[in-house]
Amino acid sequence: MKTSISCKVALIFLHSFFIVNLLFFLKTDIACSQTQDNSNDIPIHVISDKMIAQKDTSMVEFIGNVKVTRADSIVFADSIKIYFADDNANKDSDAQSNVKKIVSTGNVRYTVGDRKAFADKAVYTTHDNILVLTGKSPKLITGSSFVTGKKITLFRNQDKAIVESDGTKRVEAFFNPEDNVTDKQ
Repeated sequence: MKTSISCKVALIFLHSFFIVNLLFFLKTDIACSQTQDNSNDIPIHVISDKMIAQKDTSMVEFIGNVKVTRADSIVFADSIKIYFADDNANKDSDAQSNVKKIVSTGNVRYTVGDRKAFADKAVYTTHDNILVLTGKSPKLITGSSFVTGKKITLFRNQDKAIVESDGTKRVEAFFNPEDNVTDKQ
């Protein structure tokens, strides 16, 4: 009985630890999504094979081997579309603070330090700070710990993550206590 309680406490700790690290991962920049006052001072560098800007849709799309770098975070994808709020809504704001939504598709990879995310599609909405990763096997990795499923929804404002299966592919998680980021600092 005592061993069973110890195991449950350890599992709860590992689960909590992984979620905390996952949320720490989320609180880092994701290609111009950070909302802190000085975040707009951090430059964004985009490299791609092609760029299409459409004023009538308030959208810019980068296509082909896209690489977005900001501070120590990097996003790779086949395509990244950045949707901006209506120009009339925030006339005094700069472009970065007017970002409404970022949609990355095709071989999406996000890296910051030893934290990584992989998906076929990633949709980030700035008004509610929600990131949705979908595809064949979206995955979040911190060190050697990971969680994967069919859909991963990260609610940054609520410090909450939901990992869903589709009935055929179940949610899988691996928690390694050696990946405790706070112990390494």
